[in-house]
Amino acid sequence: MTVKDYGSSSQSTQPTNVQVIAPATLNAGYTFDAVYEGNTFTVTVPDGGVVKGQRFIVPFIPTAEATIMEASLLPLNSPNTRGNGMGEDSIPTGVWRDSLCDCCKFGPCHPSFLTALCCRPIIIAQLLTRMKMTWLAQRTRFRNSNSNLSDSRTEIDQRWRSTFRNIILVLVFYSVLMMVVPVPLLDPANPNAYDELSDAEKKTYFINSSIHSALSALFGFYFFYLMVQLRATLRHVYSIPEENCLCLYCGSNPRDGICGSGDGNRLCSAGVPVGVEDVCCVMFCPLCTTSQMARHTVDYEYRSAACCNSVGVTKYMDDEAYEGIENGVGEGSVLVV
Repeated sequence: MTVKDYGSSSQSTQPTNVQVIAPATLNAGYTFDAVYEGNTFTVTVPDGGVVKGQRFIVPFIPTAEATIMEASLLPLNSPNTRGNGMGEDSIPTGVWRDSLCDCCKFGPCHPSFLTALCCRPIIIAQLLTRMKMTWLAQRTRFRNSNSNLSDSRTEIDQRWRSTFRNIILVLVFYSVLMMVVPVPLLDPANPNAYDELSDAEKKTYFINSSIHSALSALFGFYFFYLMVQLRATLRHVYSIPEENCLCLYCGSNPRDGICGSGDGNRLCSAGVPVGVEDVCCVMFCPLCTTSQMARHTVDYEYRSAACCNSVGVTKYMDDEAYEGIENGVGEGSVLVV
């Protein structure tokens, strides 16, 4: 029996949502024991039953006196139900909607895939807007006395509405600079092409090439950083555990991530734990990672994608990304370990 949680490891009388992975295919009402932080408690299979490996969430209250307790279930959102039980195009919690390698799930000509393939900054801007994040990957703040984490459900900060525009401006500014600073083209068939340049041409070539390299590195790092913060935010909001690359933590606590776990580290502007898995996915497969985030936040089986609007989908409501999260599932309620 496997249990995962997402939150503080300290003892508390308040319920902690822990993620349970079913040990076998079980019918509704079946009970089995699970162990969390040394406490054994009884889990009751919810209505509809579960299949082996299925994830669902149970509330757990750590107690010093009793080690066995029965918990009622809060099932994970399925692909066909929202957190409030309404709507077809839900956003699942506790697990990704589909695999990292399902880029062509809706075909190679689907707008979301083509945008991720041909103009990734556009779809990154759209995803940031869906999640109400700024062009610097900051989450808009909220007013909630029960938490100190950044949460976009209660909106008092409108900066996210300018995210798409700002990133387009960054893209245009970068493109213009690259055109304004020309680099002379050398004949690839002539191995002595550089040596044949005059001293003034060599100096211009060196300076302009350096500027191009610096701009390209800065531009690439900027979008790499945005993608890492964005993926970490999605995992935090939808309580998706980090399952790979855990060996790279080298003894440190995976629940804290490599930064951003409320320690005031400004390098992680989203204010959520950034995992090694987030960095590795963005570094080694940015196309698949971006496409997966787009598919997770919108079910394209029910919604029409759009290439050039601010959210990448038609008829999108401002709070869609956070529907159902207030029901206790999501916003860091299940530990990513």
